[in-house]
Amino acid sequence: MSEESKEFEETKPASVGDADVFSRGSLTTTFELIRKKDPSLALLIRNMTAGSALPKSDHQISNKNADHFQVTLNSFQVRAVVETLMDYIKTEARAGNATGMEAAAKSLVQDWLNLASKMIAELPDNEKP
Repeated sequence: MSEESKEFEETKPASVGDADVFSRGSLTTTFELIRKKDPSLALLIRNMTAGSALPKSDHQISNKNADHFQVTLNSFQVRAVVETLMDYIKTEARAGNATGMEAAAKSLVQDWLNLASKMIAELPDNEKP
């Protein structure tokens, strides 16, 4: 990759579909699922939805529930989110509670793992695992 294309990649604005862009609903559900186990991390996630949402394109509806936000957590925080969601899923499975929230948690784990993969891919070569 040329230096020019790297520079463009680094300055490219975040958009829906990027691994580090989450919907209001995803962030709110993550908050709800992790707040009992890690209240401070949950609060960081909830506070993201109080910030500025990404700009909407002309074809997107103007509704706060359609907002998307760029996640700016560090790798340790992302790991903690994944671990807490996994604990929630295990707890629900042991209790025999097949709920919609368990399904949502499984989907969110994948979203947060995609973010973690993006973060790893963006590391300089000498820092990659």
